[in-house]
Amino acid sequence: MPSAAPASPCINVCSIGPNGWCRGCYRTLNEIAGWIRLDAAGQWAVIEAARRRRRADPAAEDASTPRTPYRSTRLTPMSNSAVSDRIKAHLAAAPAVLFMKGTPDFPQCGFSAQTVAALKACNAGFHAVNIFEDPELREALKAHSNWPTYPQLYVNGELLGGCDIALAMYKSGELKQLLSQAGAIAA
Repeated sequence: MPSAAPASPCINVCSIGPNGWCRGCYRTLNEIAGWIRLDAAGQWAVIEAARRRRRADPAAEDASTPRTPYRSTRLTPMSNSAVSDRIKAHLAAAPAVLFMKGTPDFPQCGFSAQTVAALKACNAGFHAVNIFEDPELREALKAHSNWPTYPQLYVNGELLGGCDIALAMYKSGELKQLLSQAGAIAA
């Protein structure tokens, strides 16, 4: 058996540790590979299993304290107006926009996967942007939003927050209500 780790199924984003799951998202290889074939209930089951693994891992960061969202409805000045125009175009593409790692069918981090699952569970239509396809946009969006991590969920052009905020709002029912008011859920 080779001593090197296998190539990541998440295109070098996930890193499978000796315990058999990703060091970042806590999904197993089988869960990562089978993600696109799962319905929302199956994806939530995988997320719950990953959460149990994360809670049991003494090396995991404390994710129990949610971040406070920074709400901004206008762009901050950027050095590159072309990037600013791309961000504006994405935000105008749909009432709900998710800047994420990967795609909805193949999320490349656990937090992006959880946010997609919450949106799908709400039956929301949303525009997804894979930040790995545009490194310039990825960096500029951090300045635009004053939010350093991904995913970033926007509703009607306004930053809602990251995974932790989206999940808390999903669990309380507030996310579905907000998405419905924004027109992201078909009546």
